[in-house]
Amino acid sequence: MDYNYTVTILICIISMIILTIDVGKNTILNKKDIKWFRATFILAAIGACCEYFGVFFDKMENSSVRLHWLITFIEFSLSPFLALCLARSAGMQRKLKPMFALMGINVILEIVSLFTGIIFYIDLNGTYQRGDYYWIYLLFCGISFAYILIAFIQIGIRSKIRNLVNIILIACITIIGQVANAIDGNINSGYSSICVTATLLYICLQNIFRHIMLEKINIEKHISSHDALTKVMSRLSYDEKIKEIDREISEAPSGIKFAVCECDLNNLKVINDSFGHDTGDTYIINCCKVICNFFKHSPVYRIGGDEFVAILKTDDYDNLEEIKISLLDFNLAEIKKSLPLAEKKSFAAGFAIFNPQHDKSFADVIKRADIEMYENKKMLKSL
Repeated sequence: MDYNYTVTILICIISMIILTIDVGKNTILNKKDIKWFRATFILAAIGACCEYFGVFFDKMENSSVRLHWLITFIEFSLSPFLALCLARSAGMQRKLKPMFALMGINVILEIVSLFTGIIFYIDLNGTYQRGDYYWIYLLFCGISFAYILIAFIQIGIRSKIRNLVNIILIACITIIGQVANAIDGNINSGYSSICVTATLLYICLQNIFRHIMLEKINIEKHISSHDALTKVMSRLSYDEKIKEIDREISEAPSGIKFAVCECDLNNLKVINDSFGHDTGDTYIINCCKVICNFFKHSPVYRIGGDEFVAILKTDDYDNLEEIKISLLDFNLAEIKKSLPLAEKKSFAAGFAIFNPQHDKSFADVIKRADIEMYENKKMLKSL
C-alpha cells in the first residue's frame, strides 16, 4: 500500500472531522449554510474512506469481494451528490432540487451496475475494473462539477471581481483532481481534491462574508457619524470629539491649540413657517455650504437643527482673525441683498480660543463662543 496516499487520505479525513465540529463555531455563516457545509464535510470524509478502502482492497489478496462492491458503489453514488452539497455550501440554490433528482438517476444506475457491471465491477481477483458504460458515471460527475463551477463564478461576481480568480482556482482543484482520476484510475486524487476544495471554500467564504460585513459596518459608521441632511459631521461625532479633546486637555493642556466657532442660523423658524420645511432644509444646506467654505481646513459639526460648530486647528486656527472679519463682512452683505428671506444665507457666529491657563475642558471654550455668538446675533437682528 502507498504510504504517501495513506497519509494524504488520513489528513483529509481528520481535516473534514475537525471542520465538521468547528463549522458551527466562530463563524459568520447563516444556519442553512452551516448545515450544508457540515453535510459536505461529513460526506467528503465518508467518500475519502471509501476511496481509500477501495484502493486497499485492490492491493490486498483474498479481499472481500462483496465489501469491495459495496464500498465502490457508495463512492460512485456519493461523488456527484458531494459536488452538489459543495455548490449549495457556496450559496447556489437555483435548480438544486432538479440537480439532486438527476443525481438520483446516477444512484439507480450504480445499483444496476452492482448486478450487471455496466459502470464498474470487481473481477475474480478482487480488483476494481471500469465497465463499458463507465462514461455514464463521468457524465454525471461532469454535470455536477459544472454546477460547482457556475456556483463559484457567481460567488466571485457577487463578492467583487477581486475574489473571482481565487474562487475559480479553488473550483479548479476539484476539477483537476477528478479529471486526473478519470483519465487514470491509478491516480487517486478524487476525494483528496474535494476535501481541499471544501476547506479552502470554507475559509474563502468566511473571508468574503467578513469583508462584506466590515464594509456594511463602515458604511453604517459613516452614516451615523455624518448628518443626513448636510453631510457634515453629526452630533454623535461632535460628542466623541469633545471626549477626545477633554482627554487631551487633562493629559497635556499646554500642548494643545484649538479654537471654536459656533454658528446659529438666522430666521430658520420664520422660513419654515412661511415657506415650508423643504425650503427650510434647502436654507440649512445652503448656509452649511457657506460655513464649510469659511472653514476649509476644519471639521464642521451640525449639533442641532440650526446650530453648527467648527473646531479650528492648523491653517484655520492661524487665520482666525481674518476668518472672523470675512464672516462678519459676508453676513452684512447678505443683509443688504434685496432677496427673499429664504434665499439669503444668514447666521450668527461666535469664536473662542482655548486658553490652557483658564480652560479646564472643552465646555469652558464653547461657553465663551456661545456668548459671543448671541451677541453677534443681537447685532445682526438690529440691522
